[in-house]
Amino acid sequence: MKLNQNFNKLIFRKLKLSDFKKFEKLFKKTFKKKISYEFFKWRYFDDRYSFCYGVFHSSNLIANVGMKAMILNNSKKQRIYSRHTSMVLKQYRGKGIFSELLKRVKKKFLSKSEMVVMWPNKNNFSSFGIKKNLILKKKFYLYKSYNSNIVSNNTISYNIDKLKKFRLFIKNKENFFFKDFTYFKKRYLIYKQNEYFINYFELKNQKSFYILKKKKYKFGVNLVALEHFGSIKIKHIHLQNLIKEKKGLVFWSNIKLNKPNLNLINQINLNIGLIKKIKKDKKNTLINNKVFMAGDTDSFITIR
Repeated sequence: MKLNQNFNKLIFRKLKLSDFKKFEKLFKKTFKKKISYEFFKWRYFDDRYSFCYGVFHSSNLIANVGMKAMILNNSKKQRIYSRHTSMVLKQYRGKGIFSELLKRVKKKFLSKSEMVVMWPNKNNFSSFGIKKNLILKKKFYLYKSYNSNIVSNNTISYNIDKLKKFRLFIKNKENFFFKDFTYFKKRYLIYKQNEYFINYFELKNQKSFYILKKKKYKFGVNLVALEHFGSIKIKHIHLQNLIKEKKGLVFWSNIKLNKPNLNLINQINLNIGLIKKIKKDKKNTLINNKVFMAGDTDSFITIR
């Protein structure tokens, strides 16, 4: 497919709900998976700031990037964007189309943002034209646990609709993204609510909560630790108890772990592109002192 470098035969624009069929077709061709209208609407049209931006050629959607609006967990509560659902039709790859798409999104929508969050896979490290020295990188190691011989029943599970009951504990200052009850409600109570539940642990008057997802696979169900709120002091102890109690618990770690009951199943990359210059000391502590959770990515959201 030949296109000149001016891209004058292409149309770059925001997607509408009515573009879903074209979005669905591109998604299936790119990832060999199905995606639902329900997900498309909830993920990118649930608030006034999130969106998909696409490239059209002869009325066909040939490339797309999804931009999810998030709030930075600082005193200013600044709006930033997290990049998801990046895809280009195979015959249009390697022509600079996706890089051009990201540059246009950056110029049109990101000028007031300090940064953009990206979760690149091995095939997609495009970065909105941001210079390499302005990209902060972090890795997470995804593990799956196998039952030990230790029997433990120290945690209690609740239906996800009990989230409102525990809303006063949702105030972790360590999170990179600002997460209040409204965030958790939109993320876990509106879409696919039946897939999630809350796990509770208490120690010495400290209360800790994990949000877990029941993820079906060929041989059964895994549990994925997506979010944590409550006491940071006992967070690790809570996780250790979950590993003992729950068969096939999937969680991520900032560091590599070497334990016989844990299997490394994947590595997840996080890149944060700095759009505006920030002080060097702030740059060094921006991600090192903040908490990211598996629920921050799209990797564990049911899309069908």
